[in-house]
Amino acid sequence: MYGLLLESIQHYIIEKYGIDQWNQILEYVQQKNIVFTTHKIYTDGLIKKIAKGCCHVFNEQKNEEDYLLFFGQCFVKFFNHCGYDKIVRLQGRHFRDFLHGIDNLHEMMRYSYPQMQSPSFLVQSEDRYGCVLSYRSKRTGYRNYVAGQLTQCAKMFYDIDIELEILLEEILDTGCNVTFRINFDNSAYFAPLQASVQSNLYDDIEFISNELFFKVFPFSIVFNKDMIVTMTGDRMSKWLDTNDLIGSYINVRFKLRRPILEFTWDSIITHQTVVFELQCANLTPRRHSITTSMTSLFEKKLYSKHKLIFRGQMKYIPCWDAIAFLCNPLVGSLEDMTRVGLYINDLNLFDCSRDIVLNGWQYASQLEFSLEQQQEKSKLIEENMKKQDEWRLKSETLLYSMIPRTIAERLKRGDDPIKTCETFDQVTILFSYIVDFTDICAEASAMQIVKCINAVFTCFDAVVDKYDVFKVETLGDAVYMVAGGVPDRNENHAVNVAGLAIELVEKAASLTDPVTGENLQLRAGMHTGSVVGGIVGKRMPQYCLFGDTVNTASRMQSYSEPGRIHLSEPCHECLKGKGFTTVYRGTLNVKGKGEMNTYWLAGREGERRTKVICELLKAEKAKKMKTQYRSFDNGFDLHGMHNITSSANFSLLQAGAIKEDSENNESKPKRVPKKKASCPLDIVAESTSDEQASPKPVFV
Repeated sequence: MYGLLLESIQHYIIEKYGIDQWNQILEYVQQKNIVFTTHKIYTDGLIKKIAKGCCHVFNEQKNEEDYLLFFGQCFVKFFNHCGYDKIVRLQGRHFRDFLHGIDNLHEMMRYSYPQMQSPSFLVQSEDRYGCVLSYRSKRTGYRNYVAGQLTQCAKMFYDIDIELEILLEEILDTGCNVTFRINFDNSAYFAPLQASVQSNLYDDIEFISNELFFKVFPFSIVFNKDMIVTMTGDRMSKWLDTNDLIGSYINVRFKLRRPILEFTWDSIITHQTVVFELQCANLTPRRHSITTSMTSLFEKKLYSKHKLIFRGQMKYIPCWDAIAFLCNPLVGSLEDMTRVGLYINDLNLFDCSRDIVLNGWQYASQLEFSLEQQQEKSKLIEENMKKQDEWRLKSETLLYSMIPRTIAERLKRGDDPIKTCETFDQVTILFSYIVDFTDICAEASAMQIVKCINAVFTCFDAVVDKYDVFKVETLGDAVYMVAGGVPDRNENHAVNVAGLAIELVEKAASLTDPVTGENLQLRAGMHTGSVVGGIVGKRMPQYCLFGDTVNTASRMQSYSEPGRIHLSEPCHECLKGKGFTTVYRGTLNVKGKGEMNTYWLAGREGERRTKVICELLKAEKAKKMKTQYRSFDNGFDLHGMHNITSSANFSLLQAGAIKEDSENNESKPKRVPKKKASCPLDIVAESTSDEQASPKPVFV
């Protein structure tokens, strides 16, 4: 089918439902970004697929047949833009005239759409209250589409309302046959005159000779009730170049293209008002002795003749008791005539056949050039739309990396950024930090630093995408901030963030220090509480979180240790019974917060890694208890010593040591790699003797 039908559907769906809905339908039928072209041919089933897509996209109580009815009405309204409404209006004064002339209307449009496979319509019977219309087509499943066209034509051009009823529907191997009963005011219908009255009308008309008849109709074919050809026009015999057409069966030598019905005497005699098309089927050359050098040329010419179509009217001639096919060859250009072996003087002098060919030759090149331009423009538009979608996807991906998707969608709809600010009662926030990153920045080159931090954050971003959390920001000093339960509220916010934290610690261990080549270590802290979130700024808008929960989570990270995840008590409570193991660390004096009970996140329950970490923490706890007992015996206060030797202040001691060495040596020493901590299994093995004396840690 031609793109004109699909353009009508696109126009009115966009007009009624919007461009977004139409794009969803195209995506559903796997035709995304397609641009329909008027004179381009598309698959026959595409309209039915679009009807199915409408059922999927629209929330309406309609089925595919309802949308096909709507599409038929759309086509009639749409072809007004192309000027075809004038042709329809001039088909006749009454709606019955239009029904009788539908096939002729298709024939007129065939010049603009030469590959059109139009259906066939025949008024089988008629009365003052309507008619019975037969619809035959090679396509199946379009009865409601045709019903919509008939209904809209009656309303638009004849200002009447019609009622359609399907009397019969047959699905055949060659297509379908549907019989409609159409009820309308058919007062323009007059019953046919009696045969005796009709015969009196022609009493004064003289009969014409056979010679004059075949001069007026040079391509005519006459056949009897047995479908045997009895006479032919002079031009038909010369063009076919055969001597056996007379006496052969017309339904063997020719194939009936239109209308779609059986090629029999009874079918033809009842369709005398319909335009017929016959195509050559079997041709036999008159001269059987052809030289080898002429064989190829002759076969090519014979093949072209097989494709020639004859169009005209079937008319019963009483004096011959036969039907005459009053036809002309269907050619539209000089190239067509050359291809099939016709000449100008072969065409009928008494009709417009010659004018059609000559006028068509003058305008064919211009029309062909216009069609090529239209197709090129359509293809360019389709390519541009694909590129537009690609860039839209890139821009949305960039936008969603900076602003949460739900917030971005609200901003795209025109919401005020200040309205995106909300209070979230339960949010879990994670801060992580690359240990010794300050030392790396002091000793590595600029490119090494950039590559290192890019590798870390790229690795982390890939992990974040696996969890239902939001990456809030990354800071220049290797701080990575993630939040769960914001802006999309989620009951499992703590579980998601905890799972992410465990995987980030593992991933960090696979990355290397660009200076020393040692594996990097991550220090993480988590806290659960309430925050306020929203868009801040207009020039460079950013989704930010505010509140004491953010500060507390940052403190948990600062007081954590390399390779470990530090939890606040509220976060620990959220993870109870959720498949994680936490170990009580103790009470810490947190800067700006005072005394806080904190915990270590050991891992997921049942994992071997979690058991190893628990044993390690138990061993460390036991050693710490022994050290404290010795300190009390010697009278030392180890609380101050703990503060100055903690991991947070270790860099100050190291900086002091480097300064002292620089005074004794002229050259600045390079950072010496720290001695790697022993494997947790080794530590457990060393501390087995102290296990009995160590206090038992708290597990959840």
